[in-house]
Amino acid sequence: MSDQSMSDGGDNHTEAEETTKLRISFVLSPSIRSQTQRDLLELPSEPIAVPSSIRKKGLSAVVNHLLDRKVPKEEDTSGSDSDGSNSDDDEAKLPAIPFDFLLQDKLLRLPLESAVRKEGLSTERALEIQYFPARLPPKKEGESESLPDWITAMDYCTGSGSGSGSSGMLFTGGADGVVRTFQGGNDSGGGSLKELTSVAAHTGSIQCLSSTSVIGDNCSKTLVATGSMDQTLVTHVYDDAKDEAAAVLKLHAVYSGGHTNSMSSVALTTASGEKTIMASGDWDGGLALWSVPSTEDVGGEEVATEATTTSSKKRKG
Repeated sequence: MSDQSMSDGGDNHTEAEETTKLRISFVLSPSIRSQTQRDLLELPSEPIAVPSSIRKKGLSAVVNHLLDRKVPKEEDTSGSDSDGSNSDDDEAKLPAIPFDFLLQDKLLRLPLESAVRKEGLSTERALEIQYFPARLPPKKEGESESLPDWITAMDYCTGSGSGSGSSGMLFTGGADGVVRTFQGGNDSGGGSLKELTSVAAHTGSIQCLSSTSVIGDNCSKTLVATGSMDQTLVTHVYDDAKDEAAAVLKLHAVYSGGHTNSMSSVALTTASGEKTIMASGDWDGGLALWSVPSTEDVGGEEVATEATTTSSKKRKG
């Protein structure tokens, strides 16, 4: 019965006899620690024969069959008498579970015979294959239209955003030197990313970006720091206005004297007492710590700020 469930649906008896088989033994992965789940998923350890060309999807169908669950049907399976006769029985079964498999502690991504040869395993005795429920791939919750240039840096700031139900804001930096602000997903999930505002922050490509929430007198604000290949380091303030149309990125400060080469990294943090500290690094190994001015004094003017700097040994060549 097991051999029948392993076949690829061929009707020719002689062709089935010529199919090379391998003996395997299914072992539930030790990573499944819940006894309730083990009782539901554990299979007998007796070896069974499967086609040597079987892959992950086929093995998953075998495990579901042995667990007496629904077996996913191949899209290209031709209609047969068995499909109609088993439809009622399948309806009464539990839904299929996608499984993943380990051979020699490595994920099985090749046909079984190819994986066995690659690992140099003997087929004189049954091969031990661990199985466990596969993790489903992540789902896209939203996307924006294509931007005019490469996205070279980004940061997601939780606890900020315009409008009710917002879970945060996404800030991106591009090769065109522009910082863009997107409305993040709402609490219910899903929806498209909506670009709210943008500002040309640099003349060169933005290489790094960091953001942090800052509590203001009237509303919460988000401080966004960006560093560029043009050797400039700036911060902008995003006002989390209730009206999306009023949301803007305002120039907060320009930081000078800390670097003599292209920026490569930046990090913002709000310490106790609402004091914000910024660290930045450049391609020469230069590291600078900055005391960030208050976000209450934002008038669009450029503010020169000095830094505490240190420099590591420059790279050779």
